[in-house]
Amino acid sequence: MLLESFSEHFLATFPDLVGGRVLVALSGGADSVALLHLLTAEDLALEIEATHVHHGVRGIEADRDAAFCESLCQERGIPFNPLRIEAPEALPSGREATWRRLRYRVLLDLGERGGFAAIATGHHRDDIAEGVVVQLLRGGGPRALSGIQPSTPNGIIRPLLPWSRRELRAWLEERGIPWREDSSNLDIDHLRNRVRLDLLPGLESVSPSLRQHLVHLAQTLADDEAYLAEALAARARWIDPWDPDGGVPEAAVQSLAAPLRTRWLHAQTARIGLERVTRRQAELFAAMIEEGRPRAITLGHRWRLRIAGGKLWLEPPMPVDPFDHSLEVGASVDLPIPGWRVRMGSTTAPPPEVRWSWFSRSGARLRVRSIDANDRVESEGEVVRAAKMVARRLPRHLRPVWPVFCEDDRIYWIPGVWQDPAIDSREGHVVEVMRCEQSAGGL
Repeated sequence: MLLESFSEHFLATFPDLVGGRVLVALSGGADSVALLHLLTAEDLALEIEATHVHHGVRGIEADRDAAFCESLCQERGIPFNPLRIEAPEALPSGREATWRRLRYRVLLDLGERGGFAAIATGHHRDDIAEGVVVQLLRGGGPRALSGIQPSTPNGIIRPLLPWSRRELRAWLEERGIPWREDSSNLDIDHLRNRVRLDLLPGLESVSPSLRQHLVHLAQTLADDEAYLAEALAARARWIDPWDPDGGVPEAAVQSLAAPLRTRWLHAQTARIGLERVTRRQAELFAAMIEEGRPRAITLGHRWRLRIAGGKLWLEPPMPVDPFDHSLEVGASVDLPIPGWRVRMGSTTAPPPEVRWSWFSRSGARLRVRSIDANDRVESEGEVVRAAKMVARRLPRHLRPVWPVFCEDDRIYWIPGVWQDPAIDSREGHVVEVMRCEQSAGGL
């Protein structure tokens, strides 16, 4: 496929972007330099800007890469947005994966701030083939082997996937367009470099069409994954860790076909921000669903998936500190439970996001705080521990952080659990507990 057909490919693959604003991730290497030039084609009518992410490593070589990118953009009259990220103190996902996550984070932040329709990266066909081998060596499953996709839901596009590294460099050489070489790409201590420089060439001596086969395998698996994702979306129910009714019935997951159960686990953990599920975690999950043992699985970042009361729950890694806030008319208080907020006002028609509401006694001093082991309330004529009542209604990870409302020093309301039976009607201010839009991630 000749690069002269790039515009035709772009128009067919990304029709909604034609004439829009696109941010190009410009490393200075051959692939991103070729992408920058190709995207300036007049028939695409794109408003192009570029950005270079300086990682703060490789010393003067990295400084020269950044200077090259800035100079290239100045020559082409393209707005340039330099970014810099500092070396992280820890590498929880390994060196390459951690840097990649940080790089994408700053790219997406800039894309959102700048109002760009998409962020274009220079991934090409060889990246797909190399990625399949890397994932095989790491023990990746079908999802990992399905390769790099032309676009992602968060606005990343890869317009160069039909072309190889060699084709891109040949196109640049024919036009006398320079680029930068990253010396770290020769370091075979990096697994991807080892695959590109050593393993793939050796395998190609046996199977010259190996890269083509790997790309075809990735595309086939990607098609399968897309079909299964649709099937899962039509059947799945998802855990909401921060909702007292957010558990998923165990039977709902048991009823899924085995291939969909595994994908449910991957998709569910992704919803709380976990990047991967290990093979061992997947095996334990299968035993949990099929045999009822174990009753809990430890996932990444110390999240736990647990069966309790016939439901599957996701428990966060640690409790939060106790809290105690005074309530003022017209003010809101964010609870230490992601997505939950308390508001005190005088409305008589709560908006849709309000889950519970209650009227306070006129003139009372109102507080919202976490539960205490010594708290007592009256229920059905008996004085019982508030913690015991909360334990009957809430999953255990929400119990220590669930709000208790007090008038002066008297507990009068525990939302969704209990309210003071001596209070029939009120004419004071309304207190509302609402659920706001919030990611399902951790504390």
